Amino acid sequence: MCSIALCLYQTMKVNVMQMETFFRNYERYNNHGEIDVLVSQFADVFMVAGAPGAKTVQVNAFAHALPERKKLFNEMGCQSTKLTSLRETKMNDQYVMAETEWQMTFTQTEKSPSEIRVVSTFIVYTGGEQPKIVFYLPHHDVMAVLRERGIGV
Repeated sequence: MCSIALCLYQTMKVNVMQMETFFRNYERYNNHGEIDVLVSQFADVFMVAGAPGAKTVQVNAFAHALPERKKLFNEMGCQSTKLTSLRETKMNDQYVMAETEWQMTFTQTEKSPSEIRVVSTFIVYTGGEQPKIVFYLPHHDVMAVLRERGIGV
């Protein structure tokens, strides 16, 4: 049996490890184009918010759009997307807010590799058998950032 403080620390450590593993898997599935398992990390319906507003997305529609997105990024020279930072805030017993930073590396034939940094916030439901993303907020319009950097233009 553990003390209250030790039990709380162990629970927090498991949650941190769970989110770290969850987003490392997200990174791997995204980089390898493993659409089915990437999609399985999202709730059946989730919310996406950004500059134009917020909308709900059906996971089936998302799954249908991902191969085209992957193809577009490959054509633009995207070599990898790497999780560089993860900060999480437990919202309650069932939800965690994850603030993430990602480094995307693009290689174009005549230029040296370009790296862009993007920030996203996710709310993840942790009350089920597997964590599920229920909310996604990209802090940047990635396509606008790429245009500004002359990538894929």
